[in-house]
Amino acid sequence: RLLTPATMRIILALSLALFHLIGCQSNAFSNAGSSAFRSALVAAKLRGGATPKGTTAPADDDIPDYPTTSENFIARYNGPPDDEMTDEQREIRDDIIRTRPRTGISGPFGPWLAVPEIGWPSQQLGRACRYGTTLTMRESELIILLTGARHKAHAEFDIHQGEALRSGLTMDIISAIPRDDEFSMGRVKADLLPLLAENERDSAFAKYTAELLETSTVSDETYQETLKAVGGEESVLVEITSIVGYYTYVAYTLNAFNIPFKK
Repeated sequence: RLLTPATMRIILALSLALFHLIGCQSNAFSNAGSSAFRSALVAAKLRGGATPKGTTAPADDDIPDYPTTSENFIARYNGPPDDEMTDEQREIRDDIIRTRPRTGISGPFGPWLAVPEIGWPSQQLGRACRYGTTLTMRESELIILLTGARHKAHAEFDIHQGEALRSGLTMDIISAIPRDDEFSMGRVKADLLPLLAENERDSAFAKYTAELLETSTVSDETYQETLKAVGGEESVLVEITSIVGYYTYVAYTLNAFNIPFKK
C-alpha cells in the first residue's frame, strides 16, 4: 500500500529528529573526549615539572654526573628476602615496582615490606605525595632535597639528585643546598634563595620548607608569603607540608637502617 502524504511527512519529521539526536550525542561524546584529552595533557605537562621561562628539562642522557655519598653504605637491614616474603609482601612489592619503574624497591621500601600494615599505606602515601599533588616535579624535588639535606639523609639526597636534574633543577641550585650540620635557614637564604629569585614559587617553597624543617613550624610572614605565591590556594600549603612530612619519615628510615643509594 502506498503511503499517504501525511504519513510521509510524519516519517520524515521523525527521521530528522532522530538524526539530530544522534548528531548531538556524537558531538557531546566528541567534546567530552577532547576535554578529557586536554585535561590529561595539562596534567601530564604539570606533573612533568615546569621549568623556568627560556629553559627546558634535560633528557636522561643529558643529565650531568653528580657526586654521591651513600653508595658504599652497608645496609643494616634491607627488608625480607624474596624467597621469604608472604603473599601480601609480594603484592606490595609488585605494586611498588609497577608504580615506580625508575626506582623500584630502593630506599625505604625494603624495610617497610617487613610490616605490610606499614608498608602498604606508606607506599600509598608516598605515591600521593610524589605524583598526586598539584606541584610540578621540579617543585617537589626541591622540597625533597631540602628535607634530605636537613635530616642528613645521604641516600635520600643521592636518590633525588638525579630526579631533580630530570625535572629541570640545575646542578648549581642543587649544590647550593646546605647539608647536614651546615643546614640552617640563614644558609638557605644566603646560598639558595638568590638562585631562585626569578621564580616566585620556587623561592617561596624553599623558604617555607627550610623554615618548617628548622623550627618545626612557619611564621605568619612566611605562611602569607607562600600563600600569595600560590594564588591563595591553601591546599598547596597542605601539599608542601605533606611532602616534607613524608620525606622526613623516609629520611628516618634510610638513616636508621643505613640504606645505600644504588645508581
